[in-house]
Amino acid sequence: MRKLDRTKVSAPPSLSTPSVRVGNEKAAAVLYYGARNPWQSSHKSYAFNEYRDVDVKGALWKLAGGNCAYCENKIYGNGSREVEHYRPKGGIDGLSSHPGYWWLAHEWENLLPTCRDCNKSLKQHIVTPIMTRAEVEDLLSVKAKTLYGKGTQFAIRGTRAVGNSCVLTAEDPLLIDPCMKDPALELSWDFSNELSLLKARAGMHGISPYGDYTINTCALNRAGLVLDRISVLNVLRRHRISITDRLNAWTGSATELQSILKSVDELEVHAEAGQPFSGMASAFIDDIENELEQWRIAKGLPPF
Repeated sequence: MRKLDRTKVSAPPSLSTPSVRVGNEKAAAVLYYGARNPWQSSHKSYAFNEYRDVDVKGALWKLAGGNCAYCENKIYGNGSREVEHYRPKGGIDGLSSHPGYWWLAHEWENLLPTCRDCNKSLKQHIVTPIMTRAEVEDLLSVKAKTLYGKGTQFAIRGTRAVGNSCVLTAEDPLLIDPCMKDPALELSWDFSNELSLLKARAGMHGISPYGDYTINTCALNRAGLVLDRISVLNVLRRHRISITDRLNAWTGSATELQSILKSVDELEVHAEAGQPFSGMASAFIDDIENELEQWRIAKGLPPF
């Protein structure tokens, strides 16, 4: 998961203008929910359809470079893309008295590109730190029994917004919106074994509740995803071994040192926006750079 910059992508015309179809659906939703106020658990959510036109999907591709905004796996080539409502439009898990954030159904700022496994509530296997790669691979042959994935989950720490007159900033959602909060401040990585697992970042005030909730809600350590990340991680690990070997064999040549530093810089391509699992790659490269800095200090060399 990485920080996304929504300011670099223009709002899709079908939503911002809006199109006739979007305008009509917005007006119909106002009438629908107005006639069902106060909301009751027996009421059915309005069936929204006009928020995912082709220009919306194109804009979401630009926003995250063709990746899922939550897990960073590629989602366009394999047809698993979803137009996700960050704040659920059709209800909130465990809160039957709330109609959902229906008034945000067509708001560009509430939409994210996601994969099906992050967005839907599906039966999935979750990987734990004690598992081996072989054990995780074996899980794929066993039918999962527990539901994981965002669905309509949306817990907050503040005051719940109900209706478009409420202040969304007072909610303090636990789910990380990568356009609003830098995931790197709430999440960290465990590279201690062959697998790469996300963890909630530990800070002065304890474990990040935002990181913890996001990992669990979007199933960011599910079996298939963890295995997909290995391919990128193994490339980085091979480079790390090569760089470490060259540092250990360094004889004092300035030319060789510059070549080693260039090899480290070249790894940044894996952390560029649009690369799969670039958030993971960025964290791994940070570890390499920290090791390089410790090596520099031990050798008594000036800053690079």
